[in-house]
Amino acid sequence: MASLTEVYEGHLRTVTTSRRFYAGASLFAVGAAMVVGSIAVSTTTAGASLGLDQIAARTLAGTLAGLGLPATFLGVFAVLPSGRTTRAVSVIGASVSVLGVALFRVAYPDQWFGAGDPLAIATVVVYFFGAMTTLSCLFAGLATFKTRNDPGGTARMEITESGNVRLVEDAEPSGGLGSVGFLGNDPQGEVRTQTNREDQPSTEDTPSGHDAEILSGPGEGPAPTADGGSATVDDRTDAEFIETANQRGRPDAYCGNCAHFEYVKVDEKITPYCGLHDELMEDMDACDQWVEAE
Repeated sequence: MASLTEVYEGHLRTVTTSRRFYAGASLFAVGAAMVVGSIAVSTTTAGASLGLDQIAARTLAGTLAGLGLPATFLGVFAVLPSGRTTRAVSVIGASVSVLGVALFRVAYPDQWFGAGDPLAIATVVVYFFGAMTTLSCLFAGLATFKTRNDPGGTARMEITESGNVRLVEDAEPSGGLGSVGFLGNDPQGEVRTQTNREDQPSTEDTPSGHDAEILSGPGEGPAPTADGGSATVDDRTDAEFIETANQRGRPDAYCGNCAHFEYVKVDEKITPYCGLHDELMEDMDACDQWVEAE
């Protein structure tokens, strides 16, 4: 897990590694070049200059365009942070598109439109299904990319462990030094300012003009103490104490203390990242593969 120093100083790795980035960029460039080449072959005399007749030039152009389009989609997916399921579906869609290209090379021109047993419809349906599947995954990844990085300021907090809360109304006054008060035995003036006096306050009537109600008398025995945030309960109460996860020997199971959790930088923004599932995190709920960080 990255430390806060690494987070604020920017010494974090990005989701996309250099090798993955260059692989995606290369695949995108090759796919785009294939699409441009198919247009050049089908609309210019480039095919004739290569010694290809009209049928061969069209076959080559269709093959280049059919392979170049899914290649560009996969190149974008290589650098786009997305889930494993989305990437897997996009690869499957690209594979179906490649199958459509293979059917095109078999069907064209003998079994194309106008032939006795055409395969054109089957070829178009197969390729269209694969291309739309890959394109849908690409749109889904782009649509949720900003949401994963900036969820709109919303936050959700869940309590993983809870205990009984008991209100102690008869808290015994402390016999020691208070956290706030004045030291010394001799007051200056007529106002009593000492809070560390050894004598206990009496239950005599208050002076006239100052009505006061004694809620509870002073008790005897050790006084409860506070440790800066932990509630104290009298030993005589029947409150139930529940051990926290740290007292039981293991931390609370949430993504912040998981061994696979880390911070990554996406578009110059610090984002929680799960190394196990290889995806950005939308919440901090622990999964079944949670492993305690050492």
